[in-house]
Amino acid sequence: RIAENGEPGRGRWLTLELRLIADVGIVGVPNAGKSTLLAAVSAARPKIADYPFTTIVPNLGVAEVDQRALVLADIPGLIEGAHNGAGLGHAFLRHIARTRVLIHLLDGLSPDPVRDWRQVNEELRLFDPSLAAKPQIVALNKMDVPEVRERWPEVRAALEGLGAEVMAISAATGEGTRDLLRRVAVLLEATPVEKPAEAVPVLRPHERPEAFHVSQEPDGAFRVRGARIERAAAMTPWGNEEAVDRFQRILKATGVWQALEEAGIQPGDTVRIGNVELEWQ
Repeated sequence: RIAENGEPGRGRWLTLELRLIADVGIVGVPNAGKSTLLAAVSAARPKIADYPFTTIVPNLGVAEVDQRALVLADIPGLIEGAHNGAGLGHAFLRHIARTRVLIHLLDGLSPDPVRDWRQVNEELRLFDPSLAAKPQIVALNKMDVPEVRERWPEVRAALEGLGAEVMAISAATGEGTRDLLRRVAVLLEATPVEKPAEAVPVLRPHERPEAFHVSQEPDGAFRVRGARIERAAAMTPWGNEEAVDRFQRILKATGVWQALEEAGIQPGDTVRIGNVELEWQ
């Protein structure tokens, strides 16, 4: 009996993409108050600060409204060029794909909330048109600030003129947040659950394990490629003469020996099989 080396393992690099699953995605420009809103309506405690990009990973929270639980995802702020990856746009936008309804939160203190609304919607459309097509409620935030309350009628008129459904809230004080959630719940009831797309079958030809190929490398060495023969070479304990003799028999039985001779191999030439290097004798 011959004690063989262990069979070679298989390695593979995988790229896994996480997409959060939530009923509602909260989107908007940086510092619009998305995390404050999530904290106000759920038990989630995301990091909140008065500077852009406080949130750098999506946060999930569960809000209850009229005995119904809503799962909300606070999506980090989107900037111009997000669809091309600006501001980690790709990392954020993909999470919106699994939501059914969007709360588009606007910063009431922004120089131009309507422009912000257009910009974020354009980034959604450029990344994936289906994102921009999701049902969306626009909420002007920071109504606790007198300046924002004064400009609310103007902003509402402008957005309604563009076909948007608009509400006014203050995430800091909770004003209008319950009404917002009730409206979101109604939209969810009217929005069918998306069925996952069926995976397209990929057919790949399977190489026969006994198949092999002989080629000559630039340095003159002969290279033998083939699943069965490479496995046999890796599992052969080369310090054991009986194992070496058995490997020679495998070379002849599989036709590799004859193929090397037909390729012009000479005594003293190098043969490489997998990670094993041998001298032909």
